[in-house]
Amino acid sequence: MKVTNLSILAYMGFATALTQQCSGSAVNEGGNWFCGVIDQILYEGFSSSGSFKAVTKMGDDGSCDQEPFSYDGALGPLSEDLSVHIRGPFNLKEFAVYNLGSSKKKRDSAPSPHLHGHRHFHEQRKKKRGDWVTATIDGQVVSWENTYNGSPATQAAPVGIPAAPTDAVNVVDEKKPLKLKADPLPGLDKIKSKVENVKSKVDQVKSKATSKAKEYTATPGGHWKRTAYYNAQRRVADNVIFMGNYGGEGSGVFDNTWGNSLSYLNANGNGGSSSPKILKDVFIPSNKEFSIFSSEKCDESCGYSRVPDVAYKGFSGSNKIFLFNFKMPFDGNTGFNGDMPALWALNGRIPRTGQYSGCSCWKTGCGEVDIYEVLATGDDKCKSTFHLTNGAGSSDYFKRPANKYIKVAVVFCERTSSIAIKQLDDSFDFGSSLSDETVRDWIKTMSTPKKGSSLFQLSISV
Repeated sequence: MKVTNLSILAYMGFATALTQQCSGSAVNEGGNWFCGVIDQILYEGFSSSGSFKAVTKMGDDGSCDQEPFSYDGALGPLSEDLSVHIRGPFNLKEFAVYNLGSSKKKRDSAPSPHLHGHRHFHEQRKKKRGDWVTATIDGQVVSWENTYNGSPATQAAPVGIPAAPTDAVNVVDEKKPLKLKADPLPGLDKIKSKVENVKSKVDQVKSKATSKAKEYTATPGGHWKRTAYYNAQRRVADNVIFMGNYGGEGSGVFDNTWGNSLSYLNANGNGGSSSPKILKDVFIPSNKEFSIFSSEKCDESCGYSRVPDVAYKGFSGSNKIFLFNFKMPFDGNTGFNGDMPALWALNGRIPRTGQYSGCSCWKTGCGEVDIYEVLATGDDKCKSTFHLTNGAGSSDYFKRPANKYIKVAVVFCERTSSIAIKQLDDSFDFGSSLSDETVRDWIKTMSTPKKGSSLFQLSISV
């Protein structure tokens, strides 16, 4: 497996070495870059503090009032309550949420994400979505706009600016010997000093990155307690509420200014309901979406909600795990959002105001996690991406589980300031608890390069 370690020298002379692995050769397909297929990835380097603009009021005249909101957590706004979202074609068999024992931290006052390729604003149609991404591929710094549409195209990765070497910074071109006079060049000592300082900074960052995996020390006898659970075949839903953007159908509201709000989802997953229902074991077709919240009604900690009657909290904490048992069959649909399944999470503030309206905190970096997302009609590759102030996404991808169910864990870990996405064995049980040693081993196996595994660092501070 080919692995590229990325080293980027930031402007203003500050040095940062980032590992953003590309498991293969990068290929452009329809504006989206793909490297190699993986079954697990570890994201590190989340900004722990910052702010975004929270919605405080949605006016009937289309006005959207917002004010700055500060957050502080190991995973930034993703430490806040998150809702889970699914777009078809999709079959969800099982879902569970876990929080770490007594160290569970509930943070109901922070950022959240969204507004992207999951468009369904009443009669509104999909607009092209793009995110500007900068990464290093085969030693070259390249930038591109990640597009989200169904038009396939293939081209080789562009040649960009050579990345700075990880182990040294060269200030001369060895192919062109310099002819220097006996007298020292003006400012040479200053240049040498700066180069040494840069090398020192890079070494610090490399050391910190290398030691990241060692920071997760499992608590003997520690465990992660299951706090929410859904089983489609058994029709069991514990601390789970199913919602959809069907406001005006039995619950929620609809108006010509903001469109559909959230509503309770009916049992078939294709419309609204007047009360909470347990989703049946059904196939969700293309361009149909639903969301999952906890069964805890919102209080003032949720911030502003467009319709308080159907406002629920998502799943909170800097230490939380989402488990999914699902598949994404091909359904041959070539229409709007056709045959483009997705599994993602949003800060709960987004859907509680307007998931697909212009009035939310998404644009200001309150957070979104794309877990498994197909970006082109009928494609068999699923990308993961983080929409944050310092967000990014790996070009390594997961194989779309079209023909069989798979089990996937998403681990939000405070101790390592990391988020891991990992495919589990088919036999893995969504039991009432997980041992801390098991979770530690999941993180540990992703920290070293190997086939099927990828590491992506968003940033590292020194």
